[in-house]
Amino acid sequence: MSLETIIYYINVFFFIYMFVYAIIFFLTTFFASLSLDDFFVRKEHMSYTTLKNDDNYIPISVIVPAYNEELTIVDTVRSLLNLDYPKYEICVVNDGSTDKTKEILIETFNLKKITRPIRKQVPCKRLNSVYESVDGVRIMLINKENGMKADALNMGINACNYPLFVCMDADSMLQKDALRRIVVPYIEHDNTVAVGGNIKLSNDVVIVDGDLKKYRLPKKMIVKFQLVEYLRVFLTSRVAFNKFNANLIISGAFGLYNKSAVIKVGGYSVDSIGEDMELVVKLHAYFHKNKQDYHISYIPDAVCWTQAPDKFKILKNQRKRWHRGLIQSLRVNRFMFFNPTYGTVGMISYPFFVLFEYITPWLEVLGIITIIVSYLIGIINTQFFILYLLAYMGYSLVVSFVSVVLERNMFKNTMTRTMMFQMLGVCVLESFGYRQCCSLFRISAFFGKDNKWGTMIRKANTRTLEE
Repeated sequence: MSLETIIYYINVFFFIYMFVYAIIFFLTTFFASLSLDDFFVRKEHMSYTTLKNDDNYIPISVIVPAYNEELTIVDTVRSLLNLDYPKYEICVVNDGSTDKTKEILIETFNLKKITRPIRKQVPCKRLNSVYESVDGVRIMLINKENGMKADALNMGINACNYPLFVCMDADSMLQKDALRRIVVPYIEHDNTVAVGGNIKLSNDVVIVDGDLKKYRLPKKMIVKFQLVEYLRVFLTSRVAFNKFNANLIISGAFGLYNKSAVIKVGGYSVDSIGEDMELVVKLHAYFHKNKQDYHISYIPDAVCWTQAPDKFKILKNQRKRWHRGLIQSLRVNRFMFFNPTYGTVGMISYPFFVLFEYITPWLEVLGIITIIVSYLIGIINTQFFILYLLAYMGYSLVVSFVSVVLERNMFKNTMTRTMMFQMLGVCVLESFGYRQCCSLFRISAFFGKDNKWGTMIRKANTRTLEE
């Protein structure tokens, strides 16, 4: 078989793959649109009495793992103190920080050292000290040996007092009504075990004590590109899988869990860098194996604001870490692949993540390289070359456009019509260069075994800068 024939068949494979990829994403976008419509219709018809009666809301513990977060941790806790929710507590787990995270929290919130036994129901490193607030909403500061994020979250689970717990990042801020919105599936279904919220970028946004005061598009183009990505993920694929009870990922920045269910599966896997995905997959596996009804949901209007990297070096480390977590989780749970025992998870979402997330970075890069080489050496003509590039770029543009329009329709108070058109232009630019760079970043995740927290350079929130 000649080299030209081999390259020809490789090109045919990539073309078919990208065509199938486009169809899959079109379907997820279609189902997401239907699900969002159902979500808001159902919400309109929910009992007003049920949602307004504070007695119906389940107490929640908010766990905030922190490692060297002195720049943002105070604003994060302050935003949590202003949440519109009847009964909750805040548990900050200081995971062996080497900066002044501990001292700043103690001084700002007048925390007092206490002696309190903590029952170790899930594995975690040694406890050093516990501090608590005296008045108002309970603030707990748990100081422990460094053990990375999953270990810190497990310590929070052991220390918290309430049946539901939220996990969130220390650089994030919950919108004031976020807990009231994200808890609704637990009110609707007794068998709910996990709920994910919507993650929005806080770069250049003014947020004061959980209230959105001023929304504006990010100034830096690299952050605008990430905004398009977040919209694609949180308003299309996760909403679509929500319809089939098949979501495999709840963002570590904002998720609400049933504490007893998480303890049953052993808590977060301390040896996993993708602890958020691994926990959700373990919950799916546990309840399917034990043939128990359960519900994992996603709520698009429960909003958490978080900072996005504004430098390519930091973005590379983040995407590398995310994809390595995906790789670990899929490999550990490979028994679910096209396994009907695990229902829609085994037959739909797990294969989707393998075929269209796990290997896609390789195929995207190799596909582009192969098609360019084929054109340069004359194996394919100009028409086919252009057709391939249009097919490659077209599917992502359609999904991105729909995501931006959905965002505009859902959150008209934040995204104006002018912003929407600006973001449609960003969608076009994002397809040329940025997406390919992210694929290269994700490919680097296949090499090495670094399971550290990773370095994310924090900046003071916009509110602090403007004051």
